[in-house]
Amino acid sequence: MTHTQPWTHQYRPKSKEEVVGNREAVDQLDKWIRSWANKPPKKRAAFVYGPPGTGKTAAVQALAAEKGYDLLEINASDSRTKNRIEEVLGKAAGQIVTVFGKPRMILLDEMEGVSGQKDRGGIAAISNVIKTTRIPIVLVATTIGENMETKFRPLRNKATLIEFQPVPFGEVYKSLEKISRENGIEVHPEALDALAYRSRGDLRSAINDLETVAKGKTEVDACDIEWMGERDRQDYTPNIINRIFSARSLWEARQTISQSMIPYEDLFDWIYENLPLVVDEPGERLQALETLAKADIYQRRARSSNYRLLKYMFNLMTGGVAFSRTKSQGLGLLKQVHAAIQRNGMPLSNFQTSETKDGIMIKPIRWLGRDKWGALNGELRGMGASWAYGQNFWVLPYFREPQTKWRYITTYHDRRKMSAVAAKLAVKTHTSTQEAILETLPLLRIIYNADPGNAEKIDAWLDLEDKEQDYLSG
Repeated sequence: MTHTQPWTHQYRPKSKEEVVGNREAVDQLDKWIRSWANKPPKKRAAFVYGPPGTGKTAAVQALAAEKGYDLLEINASDSRTKNRIEEVLGKAAGQIVTVFGKPRMILLDEMEGVSGQKDRGGIAAISNVIKTTRIPIVLVATTIGENMETKFRPLRNKATLIEFQPVPFGEVYKSLEKISRENGIEVHPEALDALAYRSRGDLRSAINDLETVAKGKTEVDACDIEWMGERDRQDYTPNIINRIFSARSLWEARQTISQSMIPYEDLFDWIYENLPLVVDEPGERLQALETLAKADIYQRRARSSNYRLLKYMFNLMTGGVAFSRTKSQGLGLLKQVHAAIQRNGMPLSNFQTSETKDGIMIKPIRWLGRDKWGALNGELRGMGASWAYGQNFWVLPYFREPQTKWRYITTYHDRRKMSAVAAKLAVKTHTSTQEAILETLPLLRIIYNADPGNAEKIDAWLDLEDKEQDYLSG
């Protein structure tokens, strides 16, 4: 059967269990919908917010369908004025059931399109409708926590706040793998890695990218992904980080959060990753790190007790870090590049290195040999550089992405194999998978590699697949 719908529509979740990622948020939304079973709950609206492509609207649609609601979808950015919202939303909020007897639910999507100042009357009108609504109202916004404290403050106390996070790398990878398999396309693991990584937790964009690159093909490899380049994301550009470190006032530093769609947790990781490059004076670096540590404390307390504490986190992680930098020259990237070249036993005369608007350009001016190129490529990639195919040079951005997530991603496949072996081992030894990983698996790997005869017996005992055998022998 040939499907003409875009894959993002074709694979839209139809039930709660099909929603990818954000399990806690989906459960919270499900619990709120169930609270309408007998009478309206204390908070008659749910406010779902988060970055793009994380399943916010899809989760609402799936839960409404699963629970038998007739979902009336209204685009908030099309109904921005007070009169228009009262006319459309107010009328719908009084209709408990449809003419066919189905209970009704309202989805007010794209709340980010309602300005906090120009359309202040619109937000006030929404707030008034929520007070008296007799049916569930779900507000959805592609926004970040900072805006929940400022722009949407009038709605915060009247709604259950539900935050969606970027979809984890592993969940994106498995979704792309499933879609590829169902469409009869062989996508190499390296290509799936690249697609999942560049999505930055935006599952919708990842599916769109996969459909684009797989069109008319039966096989996709990593080379097919290279031409796509890096997704242009305002929130992940170096300009945001640069503006924080160079801010001259708290207002200027705080503006970077409200003007960017990057989740504040990710912004925190970006600042932490790049702080040593920018703040190179030891005393100032210590002060900046202590400020970040305080910001992290406020973040954790805000999540567990009082959401308003986030404003102190924002002040510390932006203005506090910026003001700690007075003498630091920062960004000694060129020196680091030269050191990496020399560590790999190559003279600097073999390279042309220069500072460009996109970062440090490292261009070999003679053939390095496959082994030396591979060694240097590995080290430069670890620093955040990428190889420009066809132009034959590396570019090392002035600000690099948090390496903690990258290290998690690079070990993803090994951890999948480990979990698969541990699950089989747990069944045989009558223990939990976690116990098998921590206590039994390390010993099993030693036994496996000590004698080929042992390896064959273990393979048969656990019925191991080839990739699982590779893990034990690695």
